[in-house]
Amino acid sequence: MICPACGSSNDRVLDSRASSDGFEIRRRRECTECNYRFSTIERIEGLVPKVVKKDGTKQAYNETKILNSLMVACSKRPVTEEEMQAIVSAITDEVNNNPKREISSHKIGEYIMEQLYVKDKVAYVRFASVYKDFTNPESFAEEVKKISGETL
Repeated sequence: MICPACGSSNDRVLDSRASSDGFEIRRRRECTECNYRFSTIERIEGLVPKVVKKDGTKQAYNETKILNSLMVACSKRPVTEEEMQAIVSAITDEVNNNPKREISSHKIGEYIMEQLYVKDKVAYVRFASVYKDFTNPESFAEEVKKISGETL
């Protein structure tokens, strides 16, 4: 592995742990040049679930995309990076437990919204505004009305 700090390809493995589902291994590494510590994840190729997009195309499931969308939705909100990572892990578990090895992007969006609804309502509305693709202010106001329980 190449060290993300100095670029050296010399490192040593400090710790290896299998995931709960047994399909990946997390390795804690230390660069022998600069002593920087970092983690890597190894997965079995071919077992990566596929996401079926709205247009019918399929692509490999990518945790980074989910984390990036959560970071945008939770920007300047009281949701920690650890909480966002826990949401990503929960969604990844749901996806990996699907025996079909394919899941719709719609279902992933629903999982994210369920998790955000519990964590932070503002982050939920931010995510929903992109996910549900509101076409007018009235549909956006309707969503806010649903979560606030008030009439606008």
